[in-house]
Amino acid sequence: MNKTVIKVLYWATTGLIALGNLFGAYAYTSQSPQVLEGLALLGYPAYVALILGPAKGLSALALLYPKFPRLKEWAYAGITFNVLGAGLSHLFTKDPNFATPFIFLALVAVSYITWRKLEAEKA
Repeated sequence: MNKTVIKVLYWATTGLIALGNLFGAYAYTSQSPQVLEGLALLGYPAYVALILGPAKGLSALALLYPKFPRLKEWAYAGITFNVLGAGLSHLFTKDPNFATPFIFLALVAVSYITWRKLEAEKA
């Protein structure tokens, strides 16, 4: 795959992930009614929003800031655990929208794989 295509895929997927996580950070930290209702339907207490909100915001910043690659690795791992947990929670509670987190997980995978390719080309 050509380097330009890899860069476009990387920035497109990473931008969507960062935007989604920044929006999620705001919604969770402000404890929006939709977030609290969604957590309650999945069986989670409301305070989980106050844990996940800042984590989502920090992960978005870590993805966008290129200076610390190890921090970016950890952000990818955290996002993966969060999204995988969300997808499984929706699946186990028979939520018909269970596929959405798995689609987001595919974006995370493409972002990570393309980032690793770009990093390998630097070395």
